[in-house]
Amino acid sequence: QPSNIPHTPSVQATPGLKAHISTVSSDSVRTKCVQLLLAALCPEAPEQDKAAELAAGIEQHIHELHKHNQAKYKACVRSKVANLRNPKHGHLRQGLLSGSLSPEAFGRMSAEEMASVELRQLREEYSSQGVSERQLPRGIEGMQTQKIRCKRCGGSDCRVTQVRGSPDEDAMTFVTCSGCGQQWYHSGWVCL
Repeated sequence: QPSNIPHTPSVQATPGLKAHISTVSSDSVRTKCVQLLLAALCPEAPEQDKAAELAAGIEQHIHELHKHNQAKYKACVRSKVANLRNPKHGHLRQGLLSGSLSPEAFGRMSAEEMASVELRQLREEYSSQGVSERQLPRGIEGMQTQKIRCKRCGGSDCRVTQVRGSPDEDAMTFVTCSGCGQQWYHSGWVCL
């Protein structure tokens, strides 16, 4: 066996798994998906029957969601298996085996919902950091000028502000009308 092919642990065929497999025996893809989900749950000996029922339930709900698109069905099963195998996502396996997470709810979860609390916090931090980096600065008054007229209100009481994002970028110059609050960039100037 080549070393680049991941090893799937063998799974004992329990009565619960045999019952589900007999209902989908005509579809070898579904049978293999149930086996992959069961292997990803990696239950201990006393929990094998419960894990087999969970794997069958998860597969059933995923099949109901994507029964008309086999590519999405397979991708969803692969995603669930990968998340169950991930040691950082132990909360998913524990939730399923303890009963606090139903197979239906797990089958409907997106990748973002399956993420660990740490990963969610990290994503939120990166997202808010990215948004704040791209927003126009607040509180920078700029230089008062009467030489530019606002297109919206026609007033000439404006403030000109230059902002530089990073040292290798050109400074961005924008104008804010003190009368109506309209903001625009260099291309929208009406100079007096």
